[in-house]
Amino acid sequence: MSPILAREVATAHEAITAWLRPLRRVLDPGGLVDWARLEAFADALDRAVGAYPVEAEPPAGGERSRRLRTIRRDLAASGLAGPEGDPALFHVLVQFVCGYRDIDLRDSFGLGHGSLIADHGSPGVRQKWIPRLRAGELAGIAITECHGGSRPAETRTQAVAGPGGTWLVTGRKTWISRLNEAAVFVLFFRTPDGRLAAAAVDATEEGLRRQPIPPTGLAGWAWGVLELDAVPIRRDDVLDGSGMRLLRQHFAGYRPLVTATALGGAAAVFDTVTARLSARQFSGELPRLRDSALITLGRAHVQLATALLGTVMASNVAEAGGAEAELWGAATKAHGIDVANTTVAELALLLGASGFRADCQTAKIRRDLNGLLYADGIHDSLYRAAGKHHVDGAKTTVPPPRSRLESAARTA
Repeated sequence: MSPILAREVATAHEAITAWLRPLRRVLDPGGLVDWARLEAFADALDRAVGAYPVEAEPPAGGERSRRLRTIRRDLAASGLAGPEGDPALFHVLVQFVCGYRDIDLRDSFGLGHGSLIADHGSPGVRQKWIPRLRAGELAGIAITECHGGSRPAETRTQAVAGPGGTWLVTGRKTWISRLNEAAVFVLFFRTPDGRLAAAAVDATEEGLRRQPIPPTGLAGWAWGVLELDAVPIRRDDVLDGSGMRLLRQHFAGYRPLVTATALGGAAAVFDTVTARLSARQFSGELPRLRDSALITLGRAHVQLATALLGTVMASNVAEAGGAEAELWGAATKAHGIDVANTTVAELALLLGASGFRADCQTAKIRRDLNGLLYADGIHDSLYRAAGKHHVDGAKTTVPPPRSRLESAARTA
């Protein structure tokens, strides 16, 4: 096997040894993370991917999403995909490890958007969905509409009064990930009196219609349009709190996870490139590296490392409910995704033509990172929101989630 292909099967464990352990004193100065469990998760992830490969060139017919769901269920069954009692920092480091192995593995750990249900759902809704999500099922989130996801205050999906005290919701949500795989959607809509609210909607409801659209990246999960035609929502399904406040709190903590996943993917490309260049030098194929290549490597490494540190800081601020949690979640997500895309584009050139094969993991990572410029907030809109925060003066504290002890008591 050639050196470049050999690096294509790098293990998730390498993410810890090459990137996280060298930064451990800075990433985890308080010793909050169970590093042995982090390594156990990486090893289990490697075994699961070995059993259910998710190649760079995806199999047809939804086979990749089936394998990804199997990996998630296997990790959940092993007890390594949760529970929710870990500090936010642990979740960030896990996502870095997942992204390093394959960005499509971003849903291998935790509740994802289901944390909205865990933190704000009624007792009945939590009892229905949290055990299923812990067992490996997926939660989707339905926010974006045709006018753009950056303006949730302009949501047009509308509820009207229905029989038996229910609401009937009609609307059209666009660019929804986990379209076919989600067991439950956290749906944002307008109540009959015009308020923005969120509810847990069973993905098997008859009024839901799906229109899958093949994406150019992040193709592990189905993606496309979700239409709602008089979908019933019971009052018990509605999450506690105003829709905008739920959104702001959730994404303040969720965006650092997305960013860490992207940086993990970019770190894998960095290690692929350095391994390839070292092998070529050792074989005599490449007598010396140009200064421009060395500059690219030095710049890429420090940019990825500092972006990861910023991501950890943003996650810590969100966990503490800091006043600037939303600002840092948005800004570091935009910055981190930009850094990942820029560094990978520059690094890929050092691989030569082999880095542009369709079945090359580096090419897949480039496609996935490009998709993350749009997923969970378009990067320029996030920069704009962060900039507005500095001059607006209306700085609102994003409250921390309910305590883990309280959450455990509610779901026991």
